[in-house]
Amino acid sequence: MFCGDCRLDAQQIEAVVACEDAQLVLASAGSGKTLSLLAKINYLYHELKIPAEQILVISFTQKTVAELKERCSVKGVEIRTFHSLGNDILRSAQDSALGAKKLIGETALAKFIRNYSEFLIAHDPEYARNVVDFLLFFYSAPISPAAPSSFAERVNYNRLYLRRTLAQEADARIRVKDEQLLANWLYLYQLPYYYQRQVSGGDLVYRPTFTLDLPRKIYLDYISVNQKGRSIYGAHYLRDVKWRANYHARNNNQYIALPSWH
Repeated sequence: MFCGDCRLDAQQIEAVVACEDAQLVLASAGSGKTLSLLAKINYLYHELKIPAEQILVISFTQKTVAELKERCSVKGVEIRTFHSLGNDILRSAQDSALGAKKLIGETALAKFIRNYSEFLIAHDPEYARNVVDFLLFFYSAPISPAAPSSFAERVNYNRLYLRRTLAQEADARIRVKDEQLLANWLYLYQLPYYYQRQVSGGDLVYRPTFTLDLPRKIYLDYISVNQKGRSIYGAHYLRDVKWRANYHARNNNQYIALPSWH
């Protein structure tokens, strides 16, 4: 008797009666893995005469553990989660190699995670970029209910969403990473703006990086210069930067120039 009145197919029976030291069963959701596991418990207890207290069943989730406990017909089998088993092992360890006489508390754990995260942000550029992606593209950004919900898919979706929609001009695309971060900041603080919207500038075609669409417009330019005021784009670019500042001063505009090094 494997599992009461349950019926198993040939592959499930093979998995139940196999007695290897290690056995891996791969199957899709709803294909009967839980049923096979219950049959395995019955087989070990009724056919191989293994005492119930020597049978341990562990799972990742409380939901699965609750289901197994409800459906298992063999009394005395220990069914629990990995975390529950690990906690008991740590609590019972006295002078063993584990050396854990008490578990770390939630406050100490939160402090450790915070301190280590701050260390990684300061010393690991890749980790810092991932944190920025999480805050800007996953945690704070909007997402379509129909879009995928895994972390990587949400990040990719929101990155494209923000690049596509934050600029309100048709076909506009935010091309520079720093400009994208600025756009996201403006968006998250609900400051309406246009990206590279042309303004009247005499003979020159002038497009500020951002035009904040407020009662009194604010023009914000992202300037590619280093701390010494030099630019990889050369003297012509620096003359253009100076012209922009003079243009807004002549027209009494609210103007902010943000140097890239800053």
